[in-house]
Amino acid sequence: MNMIKGVLAGMFTLLSAASFAQAATPYASASAGVAIMGNSQTETLSGTAMRYDPGYALTGALGLESGKIRFEGEAGYQKNGVKNIDNLNVSILTFMVNGYVDLKLPMSPVTPFLTAGAGVASAKADGFGFDDDSSTVLAGQVGAGAGFSVAPFVKIDLKYRYFMASDAEFDHEKLSIDSHNVMLGLRVGL
Repeated sequence: MNMIKGVLAGMFTLLSAASFAQAATPYASASAGVAIMGNSQTETLSGTAMRYDPGYALTGALGLESGKIRFEGEAGYQKNGVKNIDNLNVSILTFMVNGYVDLKLPMSPVTPFLTAGAGVASAKADGFGFDDDSSTVLAGQVGAGAGFSVAPFVKIDLKYRYFMASDAEFDHEKLSIDSHNVMLGLRVGL
């Protein structure tokens, strides 16, 4: 929880810098990839360890880029089935504020980057008696990747992110909704 507060404080401090806003270039991005959730120990379902099937993750973002720094607002969705409980799915709708540091390489079309973000996640359990129950929790993410320039103002991004959130609570069941995501995306300067 302290990490999320620290990330938020740092991002808001940087966002308030007037020089960043004056020199920033807007962009839009979209990504899709695989979402691999960690096991989740339940409290009342006989201590059952829920094992998730690999699922999918989708994100869309609008942001500002200035030199080596980028900030964006991102909406995302991911869905995973549960291996050991038939007809149970967990989906997560996220709203995040992300910061990026681009590690530009001289005369290279490849730009590695680091990212961190914070926001909220609305998790929904559907099936196996959960009756479309949902839970909204604080969330954060950290990751790394690389952008590949394919045309002026157009990049293809390949990235890994670790998504973390407070435990979601469904009908008095607390479930971990952390996941590892590998994503491929398109970023276009506006």
